[in-house]
Amino acid sequence: TLAVTFADIGFKVRGLDSDAQVINLLNSGRPHFFEQGLEQIFKDNFKNNLNIVENFKAENNCDAYFIAVGTPLDKKTKKPDLRHIKSAAENIGGVLKFGDAVILRSTVPIGTTRKVVIPILEKKSGFKAGTDFFVAFAPERTVEGKALEELKKLPQVIGGINWTSVDLVANIFNHLTHSVVLVDSLEEAEMVKLVNNVYRDVTFAFANELALVCHKLNIDTRRVIEAANRGYDRGQVPWPSPGVGGVCLEKDPFLFIGSAQAAKYTPKLAQNARAISGLIVDFVAAEVSSF
Repeated sequence: TLAVTFADIGFKVRGLDSDAQVINLLNSGRPHFFEQGLEQIFKDNFKNNLNIVENFKAENNCDAYFIAVGTPLDKKTKKPDLRHIKSAAENIGGVLKFGDAVILRSTVPIGTTRKVVIPILEKKSGFKAGTDFFVAFAPERTVEGKALEELKKLPQVIGGINWTSVDLVANIFNHLTHSVVLVDSLEEAEMVKLVNNVYRDVTFAFANELALVCHKLNIDTRRVIEAANRGYDRGQVPWPSPGVGGVCLEKDPFLFIGSAQAAKYTPKLAQNARAISGLIVDFVAAEVSSF
């Protein structure tokens, strides 16, 4: 979505992916996932301002590189798998020029840009980050179904290795939106993405725990929430649900918890929220199977 949006406003964009099936679909003129309005804007720009490439060498070399790859969790340990991040950094590091910019968009544990990505870029390129090339973290915060709209409407949060990097990346995003929020470090920008999703996960966990309590007290949860929310803007309780709204809300709290534990603090609220949302799945399953 970011690639087609930049292409649509006039940037020359090169897209690279390691998945051959994704590449084949894109080269056939079709996006590999559904997003409202995406297929048309992709077709409008494909093989014009937007091209899918096998590498970033020669005519495919860029001035700014965005890393937007997955950071899945190990199912047992709940630790993030950073292989895709490292692979992308190695790929980009091999083609970096003096004065290029690298912007990380992926959701990562705090410190990943500074401690993982930058060392790889420096080693592969032979350049010094912040001096020879620029690095920033600008989290992707769009919601599925409204991504193209929100890319232009939502504030873009930007943190960099230095203020020169922040200014440069802010100037890129100013072509997309006039709403940018500048923070003081890479780590602050990384935390912003986790805050947005962990906050929502904790809020949904409250609604789920409310449902469990109301069930025990033989109270109608829906009527309670409707009454509590009506005309009361200070606390809009969401509906309880066995799901919390997508894979990110299930994953990102563990990145937040892991980052905190690395700093020798265990965030109990985030941990308990994840546990409660697990309980509600068991509760719904038991209720359904009892009929």
